[in-house]
Amino acid sequence: MINKIFKIVLICFCIIWITKELLVPGITLAILYDKYLNLTSECANAMDESWFIEQKKDIKLSQTAQVHLLVCHDYDKTRKILLSAGVSENILAYIGLEALETKQHTADQLVKQHRFMER
Repeated sequence: MINKIFKIVLICFCIIWITKELLVPGITLAILYDKYLNLTSECANAMDESWFIEQKKDIKLSQTAQVHLLVCHDYDKTRKILLSAGVSENILAYIGLEALETKQHTADQLVKQHRFMER
């Protein structure tokens, strides 16, 4: 009888451990992977734009840069969700590097959104 109880407890422990350590992080990452990848790239671009705008000391552009930086809040929230679900910091760092590599924008693309198309 004790042997049977021990096996049941051990099986339950293994199921709970696999769920907590593998399934929850894996499913959460699968659901939020694309969102996190895009937000990482958008936040990096917003920070770059903000830095360049601060160099110009233009108040109106500075306000626009602050609005662009709001995407970093969504990035932080998504990152916290992934971390609290058990996704490794190393995996998130790798996704961040992947986002910077695959979603880089040239300087011309960054400037294009600030040019007048017509007057």
